[in-house]
Amino acid sequence: MTTTEATQGSLLARRLGLLDLVFLSFGGQAALLSLLTYATGVISYTRGFAPVVVVIGTLLVLFNAAVVYGLSKRYGEAGGYYIYAFYSLTRRLGLETGWLYILYSTMYGSAYVLGAAYVLFYVLHVSLLAAAALIFVPAAIFLVLGIRPSATYAEIASIVELVVLVYITLINLAIAGFHFYNPFSRSESSIPLSMLAAGILFAIGMPTGYGSITPLGGEALKKEDIGKAALIVVVAGGLLGALVVYSIIDASIMRGQANFILAARIPVIDFMRKFYGDIYAAPLIFAAFNDGILAPLSFMAATSRTIYAMARNEMLPRSLAIIRWGHPFNSVLTTAVLYAAVTFPALLVYDKPFALFLVYGSLAGLANLFVHLSANFSYILEGVRSLKRAAMFSSLRATRWIARKVGDIIIGVVATLISLWATSISFLSKNLQLQVDLFVMWIIVGFIYAEVLEELKAISRPDSKEVA
Repeated sequence: MTTTEATQGSLLARRLGLLDLVFLSFGGQAALLSLLTYATGVISYTRGFAPVVVVIGTLLVLFNAAVVYGLSKRYGEAGGYYIYAFYSLTRRLGLETGWLYILYSTMYGSAYVLGAAYVLFYVLHVSLLAAAALIFVPAAIFLVLGIRPSATYAEIASIVELVVLVYITLINLAIAGFHFYNPFSRSESSIPLSMLAAGILFAIGMPTGYGSITPLGGEALKKEDIGKAALIVVVAGGLLGALVVYSIIDASIMRGQANFILAARIPVIDFMRKFYGDIYAAPLIFAAFNDGILAPLSFMAATSRTIYAMARNEMLPRSLAIIRWGHPFNSVLTTAVLYAAVTFPALLVYDKPFALFLVYGSLAGLANLFVHLSANFSYILEGVRSLKRAAMFSSLRATRWIARKVGDIIIGVVATLISLWATSISFLSKNLQLQVDLFVMWIIVGFIYAEVLEELKAISRPDSKEVA
């Protein structure tokens, strides 16, 4: 194989413009399938208060997206959150952040495979393994083909999805006769804290698609486009998701079916079956195939770029940094195997994909919070260091620049406090004990791996000496 076909540790080609990143991010968000999966979790836990919880989750994500916007303007390499922590914090914290991001992205992408498989199983009555394969195989093929075909597919699929979401919202409001309920009423907003915490974790999952593009900084034509795309998709996707959730609950209340829908095991799907008649299966099948392929594809691309970036810095085997045919081929194959290993054995052992989805989705939410805490601390420290460097200047221009940096630090602090609050109530929630245990185990394994890696590097240094 020639050096043009396979190179180790070289940089990726920059091919993605702002619109490409927006559509890939929207694909990672998987808005329609999120309604059938993550929104179902929000409604199950918070009932009529669910639209407000979705907005709360969107605001939390928006602060974190603002942090990503600031960091993306500074760092234009593949790796995203791992790179931010690697340069802004320490090498060790960079490794831990990358380790946690691999957990987050893998659980998030695999959760969508499980969610889509459940929808196909529910509607088409195909076997769970066959349904999961119908979703996973096309996503893996697009991943292997490269980022450019993936971006083209994301553009087409995302535009169609936006049209479908707006249409569904209007249909639901028409079912309600364009009468509107108050989600802030006492009966709707009286939610136990533990249930609210679980609902927020799932709400965070709805507008969090930008997490799939952050590691693509090395392939963006302009590094700041990563942050711009993140802000656009969080606002648009989060508010649209809240509106669709509101329209579903509104129609249920106005048609006297609130108790049935809100108490249902799968509220969104049961709503469609109740009010859409014989055509209820059409949007479900569309969501399963469209988002079921697009969301895992977006996150598999992100996982592979994080693995590639960590391999370039010798935190994973160096062979994973090899580039073939314009993309990190070995990291791509490793990612596909990782997602398959997380998804299919679980279905063989436990044939309840929606229950698995709830575990995977909330586990991804926990890892997501910690990854963003790392990014927030990176952003705060970058701002503090910049202020120290600027302390010697006193011009008006420098004063304005300092004011902007102070604003950046405030954004970072607010994002950190929100993430810490969400993390603390998540750890205290009795509904998430299994996920918390699995998450802590992953952190411990990452810590041990980091220690072993540092010890091996110390032994391999030329100046290291054996102890007699």
